[in-house]
This record gives sequence, structure tokens and C-alpha cells, in this order.
Amino acid sequence: MKKRIFIAIELPEEIKQNLIDVQKNFQDLKAKWIKPEHMHLTMVFLGDVEEQRILRIEKICQKAVQELEPFEIEFIGLGGFPNSRRPHILWVGIENSEKLIKLQSGLASRLKNLGFKTENRKFTPHLTLARLKRRTNLKTAIEKFSKTNFGKMKVSQIHIFKSELGPEGPRHKKINQFSLT
Repeated sequence: MKKRIFIAIELPEEIKQNLIDVQKNFQDLKAKWIKPEHMHLTMVFLGDVEEQRILRIEKICQKAVQELEPFEIEFIGLGGFPNSRRPHILWVGIENSEKLIKLQSGLASRLKNLGFKTENRKFTPHLTLARLKRRTNLKTAIEKFSKTNFGKMKVSQIHIFKSELGPEGPRHKKINQFSLT
């Protein structure tokens, strides 16, 4: 049996609340807003994985966290993919992310070596706030929050989640967690 799997970092409630407050500034947009319970920092999305392969993923996570001590990241500024003029994705930037990038690349390369499919594009640390249904020029609105600090957090754990798709949207359930040493 397959499970839809991803590896992510959970956010503290304080940061989630700050991001919810920002979302309120854009409520007139036609968008699919990320719910607080789905706000996390995805490190690697693996998609459908055979249940027996999850043990290998756990071993990879365990090795990856042993290479780093806990570290801090900051959530600063808004942006849009592919750009702020006509974005499809509204996101929050992440600064002080060198160790985050190192953690993600360690996970991705180990998973790839074991035959897991990971994204080929370069990891750009960000947190998705919304997926816009209709592209609108948000340059001015995004610039208003371009330097806003939404908080900082200490990254001390990563988690393996399974995502179950349902009529009300996905439900995420934590399978395991691994602490940075």
C-alpha cells in the first residue's frame, strides 16, 4: 500500500498567527489560502511511497539530523512566484537559511541515491501562504510587506508526514520526528 509522504518542519503557533494576520490583508483575492494546520516548511515532497520504503526514509532523516545542530531561521517579507506583478503563489521568505539549505540538500541527495524522486529545481526556502486562482498585479501590496519580520524560530526537528486527500482537502498526520543533535 502506498502513502503520500513529505518531510517538513513544523512552525510555532506564534509564527502561524503572524502569517494568518497577513493573509487577512489579502482576503479579497481569489485564492486557496493555506490553513494554519497545513502551515509547515516542506523540505522534500516524495509523493506516493510504498509503505515498506518508509523505514529507509526514516534512516535517511536520522542521518541528516546528525550532521547539524539546532539553528534559527527568520520569516521575512512577502513575494510571489513567478514574480510579484502576476504571481501564482504568494509566499513568505526565509532568511538565515544556509543551514536549512544544507539540511534540505542532504535529505534530497540521500533520497535520490536510494531511487526516490525529488524535485530537480534548486531549493528556495519559502513558506507558501496562498495559491492564487486568478493572477492579479500584487506588486504594491507585496512591497508593503517586503521587509516585515513575521518571527524567528529555532529548527530543532524534522518530521515525516503522510498526507491523506479527502473531500475537505488534505489531512496531514505525523509519522515520525527526528531531532537535530
